[in-house]
Amino acid sequence: MSGDPGRSRLLTPTSRAPIRNTRGRLAGSYNSTSGVIPSSKTASCNRPSNGSSRHSAINSTASAPATRVAEARSLLAAARRPVIILGLEARDAATAAAVRRLAESLACPVLATYKAMGVMPDAHPQYVGGFTSGAAEYETVSRADLILLVGFDPVELLRQRWRYSAPVLDVATVRHAVHYVEPAVGLYGALAPALAALGVGARPGDWTPDELAALKRGMRAALRYESRGPGLSPQQVVEIAAEAAAQRPALPRIAVDAGAHMFSAMAFWPCAEPCGALISNGLATMAFALPAAIASALHEPARTAIAFTGDGGLFMCLAELSTAVQTAARVVTIVFNDGALSLIDIKQQQRRLPTRGVRWDRPDFAAGEQLRDSLGALG
Repeated sequence: MSGDPGRSRLLTPTSRAPIRNTRGRLAGSYNSTSGVIPSSKTASCNRPSNGSSRHSAINSTASAPATRVAEARSLLAAARRPVIILGLEARDAATAAAVRRLAESLACPVLATYKAMGVMPDAHPQYVGGFTSGAAEYETVSRADLILLVGFDPVELLRQRWRYSAPVLDVATVRHAVHYVEPAVGLYGALAPALAALGVGARPGDWTPDELAALKRGMRAALRYESRGPGLSPQQVVEIAAEAAAQRPALPRIAVDAGAHMFSAMAFWPCAEPCGALISNGLATMAFALPAAIASALHEPARTAIAFTGDGGLFMCLAELSTAVQTAARVVTIVFNDGALSLIDIKQQQRRLPTRGVRWDRPDFAAGEQLRDSLGALG
């Protein structure tokens, strides 16, 4: 990937390998449009927008009552196998640093929702993988005797029942009126001070480094899908892109569209910082990736952005390729081209409905020289 200024690139994997449904039913939508990209001086993604009660709450400086902190600390002290699950409110720099300090004191596994990936770097030995309320993370979370939710917004989860019996300690900016679980203790207010308070006297429990490494390998294996035909599988595309990106001075930020490809993109791209991967959650908004990648590239002109998108999502915003060229944005667009809205296609099949409106003749984006040349893009 060249990332040349003013020359956006359009890449299309040649795979037609089927993409299986590994996650189940999808949930509602959460679109963060205010301050999504951190500046070079701050890692915060949660700047308030005018009139937004949600963002005002996220930037709250109020601290949880001392009595509740004492209850939470007692609950944590009694746990021998705690698990930390990070959510979208944990992406600011202070909270991310506090999370890492607490997790390292506890020597426990850490998981993250899609929007919180990178708060605990992928390469950290305690980071096990993503959390969507799906099947892949069950082996880890089911072993916990305490589940610590940090900055967790339930909008990010798949819409299904909470399957874990361990007590929950909820550390969040606000108490969400609709949730999947009733916490044993809740601390609501500024996250970093609450996490610092919980860290006083925190000690490692019964988790071992070998156990965490095995759980991480197991999660990646559960999400892997090898191609059964010619071409590349979705995760091979992501891994090849990540290998090339690792050669650049700064790891590119990715933006991921809604669609079956997002499972591989979010599972196999190495996130090293908060907001290293931008995604519209809960897994809803198509045509998000390319505009988000352009915004990222304009915000940090020296840093390449990669848009992972399906053919359906790209069709919905194809003209934005012209925007990328005209603004000299360093954007690489990688299209997973399977000629279908795969997740909706799968749902129609599961419900024994006729296939309607979800498949089309697969276009050859990579061979569209006239379109690319007219826009001034590379391919």
